[in-house]
Order: sequence, then C-alpha cells, then structure tokens
Amino acid sequence: MVAALVVPVAPAHAAYGSDIAVSIDVYGQGFKLSGAYGTIAFDNGNAKYRYSIAMCWQASYSRPSLYASVNGGLRTTLWSGGGTQVTIPQCTNPAYLVSGEVTPGGTVSNVTLTVDGVKFNPPNSTYHTNSGFYDNPFN
Repeated sequence: MVAALVVPVAPAHAAYGSDIAVSIDVYGQGFKLSGAYGTIAFDNGNAKYRYSIAMCWQASYSRPSLYASVNGGLRTTLWSGGGTQVTIPQCTNPAYLVSGEVTPGGTVSNVTLTVDGVKFNPPNSTYHTNSGFYDNPFN
C-alpha cells in the first residue's frame, strides 16, 4: 500500500506590475489650481490597483478632490483632504501624499483618475477638471 502525503498548496498571491507615472494638472483661467503626481500600479491578477499620489492644492478656491473610475464606471473619491504633508517641485504649496490599494470587485481593465479645482472670481466661480487614463498592462 502506498501512502500519499498531501501538502496543502499555498494560495497564489498576485504581484504588482511596474509603477505607472501619474501627472495631472488642473488649470482654470490661466492659473494652476491643483494637481496630482505620483504612481499607480495594477496587480497581475487583474483584480486591484494601488496608488501613491501627492495632491497639490495651489490656487483652487476650495480643496481639490481626487476621483477614480474603474472601467469607465462610477467615480469614487480617493482624496478630499488629509494625508502626509510633503513638498514636491510641481506645487508651490505643500502637497498631501495619499496612498492605498483598491479592490473594486471584478476585472480591473483600466482606471481614470480625475482631479478638480475651482477658480473664484467674485461673484462667480468656475469648476475645472483634468483626468488621466491608466490601462492595466495585464489584460
């Protein structure tokens, strides 16, 4: 009789690919209002992404926000304040470093990051955005 030794197999862990540069500037009426600078990376399992981004609040009347949209779906807020204060060359004011890992459910084919800003000229204000599209290299 031959005895078989059964050894449980450890689950496979998805690995992240190379970081992709993020550089998004938001201008309004000739003024730099805000920006997002850093990296995004996708896992080789096509299920999640991570980001590390410095948010710049330069001349925007209100605090800018950072939004993400996966596969063209509804956008979610990644940043609307907080984080670690940092100094970066793209921003004359201190920026705020934020990072995270997002597992939205389903296949992550691409992510669109959007930054906003508001230019205030009394009595009116104008809302401005700019976006970057990041394709998952694993699918």
